[in-house]
Amino acid sequence: MNELNPQTSPKQLSDLMLGLGVYSKDITITHLCDDTRKLQAGDTFLCLPRVQNKRALVQQAIDKQAASVIFVGEAEQGLDIVCACLPDMQAAGTLLRRWFETEQTSVQCIGITGTDGKTSTAWMLREILEKHHGSAWSVGTLGWMKAAGDLMDLGNTTPSLFNNHRLLALAQQQNIAALVFEVSSHGIAQQRISGLPFVAAVWTTMGHDHLEDHGGFENYLRIKSSFMQSVLQAGGAVVANADYEHIRAALSQEDDVFWYGAKEANLSWAVERQSVVMTTNQEKVTLHDVPVADFHAENLAAVASVMHVLYTMPLSEFAEYAQGIPTPLGRLEAVGEQVYIDYAHTAEGLQRCLLSARKLTQDKLLLVFGCGGNRDKNKRPAMGAVAETYADECWLTSDNPRDERQQDIAADVLVGIKDVEAIHVVEDRALAITQAVNALANKDVLVIAGKGHESYLEVAGKRLPWSDKNVAEQALAEVQLCA
Repeated sequence: MNELNPQTSPKQLSDLMLGLGVYSKDITITHLCDDTRKLQAGDTFLCLPRVQNKRALVQQAIDKQAASVIFVGEAEQGLDIVCACLPDMQAAGTLLRRWFETEQTSVQCIGITGTDGKTSTAWMLREILEKHHGSAWSVGTLGWMKAAGDLMDLGNTTPSLFNNHRLLALAQQQNIAALVFEVSSHGIAQQRISGLPFVAAVWTTMGHDHLEDHGGFENYLRIKSSFMQSVLQAGGAVVANADYEHIRAALSQEDDVFWYGAKEANLSWAVERQSVVMTTNQEKVTLHDVPVADFHAENLAAVASVMHVLYTMPLSEFAEYAQGIPTPLGRLEAVGEQVYIDYAHTAEGLQRCLLSARKLTQDKLLLVFGCGGNRDKNKRPAMGAVAETYADECWLTSDNPRDERQQDIAADVLVGIKDVEAIHVVEDRALAITQAVNALANKDVLVIAGKGHESYLEVAGKRLPWSDKNVAEQALAEVQLCA
């Protein structure tokens, strides 16, 4: 993460803490760090509330000759070091704006949340904003994207509070016009976006994911909704998908929401003859040379809505900007002529993927899929039911089992499947992909789903190098050699 180092200047602790919290002594802060592994002598350690073994970490900072510690939340007592204490993450966000000198910024921050669609929408929005402004970055599942093909992994869909503010500062210093954030439910709940100046927010979809982490669907919905409310309260714009009942209900009291959807909305979309048609009260345009899966069209509509709300961009102009926009990585991404990679890892996402893939095949639709370990178990039967319903032939295989036995994960998935005998249960993911490729007839289509963007398979605590695309390409090459 060497590139993620915006320029900073020394500041007084008293100035940083003004009106935010308390401190034991005023000193000059020369460098701020939230990771004791990277901390140097003389640095100030920013101790965030979710750290494990807080006392041990602070002692590490002291041993490395840190100049001071700024706690967020409850402070450790009796330390022989200059200490400051902020009450919450919102105060921490304000302090970071002061530290990085982004209290006044021209960078337009746009946040995208939703169970599915965040990555594709962020990808497409960054592409359009770059054409419109000349510069734009996005941050999310794929990493920090400065340009197509220029990616850096930051570890989380929504990075840490400190890294988010470093990105904002760096964008400001490099005169980047817009910064698009994927905002996950964990990122909202853990307040990793505190203090970021969002001018707009998008709510793409609402399904079932991470429910175990958030205490059920209602809490999950509330977390997503809270982000929208915070942006509205700050005077920002909100764009939301009208096709989701729960989203409509959550925002029913808000008059300033701009709605997009396939049905009644401020901006409606439809796929017609390999093109996307968008309509508002004022315009109707046809977008050519764009990704035309239904979910791509839906996400393009979200992007068009943002451009309309923030920049009053007419649809006719948006159609010109969108022409030739590349397919987002892992979103029905073609591998050869019959095989597609898709990152769908929820029942809703998989259903949308398969419905779109069905339009690409003249015969059978084949599917390789799995469910991750140590994640929401309730979605597993639903994933199985969707696979059986919308694909003609399925291979159930491993998908980052992590600390769980793959046999147990597969058993959970099979609960949702009526004809278990018709499902190929193949634990080895490479073998499952190879078998599915070999099963392809001339007019069939194969979707390899669920794995995600990671370049590894996580099994029993070990991360093994992995690429669905490489495995599929090798299998296809072997088929051609045997033909």
